[in-house]
Amino acid sequence: MKEIRTDHPTLENAAVDVLSRNGHKRTFSFVYEDEKYWIKQPEYGEANLWHSLMSLLSKFLNNNFFRPTVVTDPIASLAYEAKRLNELKAAGINVPRVRVQKQGYLVLEDAGVPMSVLLGSSAMKEEEKKSLASELSRALADLHNRGFYHSRPALRDIAYKEGKIYFMDFEENLENTLTPEEAIIRDGFLYVHTLYRKLRTPELVETALDAYHRTLRPDLWDNLVSEARRYSLTYRVLKPIYRHLGKDGVAIYQTLEYLRRF
Repeated sequence: MKEIRTDHPTLENAAVDVLSRNGHKRTFSFVYEDEKYWIKQPEYGEANLWHSLMSLLSKFLNNNFFRPTVVTDPIASLAYEAKRLNELKAAGINVPRVRVQKQGYLVLEDAGVPMSVLLGSSAMKEEEKKSLASELSRALADLHNRGFYHSRPALRDIAYKEGKIYFMDFEENLENTLTPEEAIIRDGFLYVHTLYRKLRTPELVETALDAYHRTLRPDLWDNLVSEARRYSLTYRVLKPIYRHLGKDGVAIYQTLEYLRRF
């Protein structure tokens, strides 16, 4: 894809220009004064039947982990993301810097290549992937150890640039749904799930999981394992049929199986 380049007196002027020509794209990059930036516009979504069922399940099980976090107010969601990025940046967490914030868009500094691309690349050697996966796990564990959470630590939402791990995409607002401690547990579950779902070799998954386990505070690890044991019935139901499930179902089973080792 050809990079969008623009020449204007200020970054905000440049953003207005490229938006006028690419406003139909929700997220896209452009180059200004030889630096790469990203424009992000609100994500429009609506609650569907699945979200309604998840909400009912959450109430029935008295478990907020199942409460849907679909974006129903895109403008507020974009403002919330900017707020979290600024707070995390101020705390010394590697996240994209917000360079321009408007009601209808954000301009963010580039954070590098998504981990989903790097760890899925056939050009990278397996040992290099293991080293990178370990670094990723240690960075996420450090985030959790400091009392912060991501809310959706998928590999596509974490990037690598100039030897550093960067966390991206903070649209999901869990503040009225979960406590910070619960959100960290949720992060842990989602991270283990995404490793099983996205990484190609068991050895790479084990390397990443081992680094996360060794780096995470023992109390946080114990909380994660204790939460996993709440789903013993789910595990027993999935065990005889997991080979016939789709990718998500298999990854859920593998996540529960892994956490039940401890």
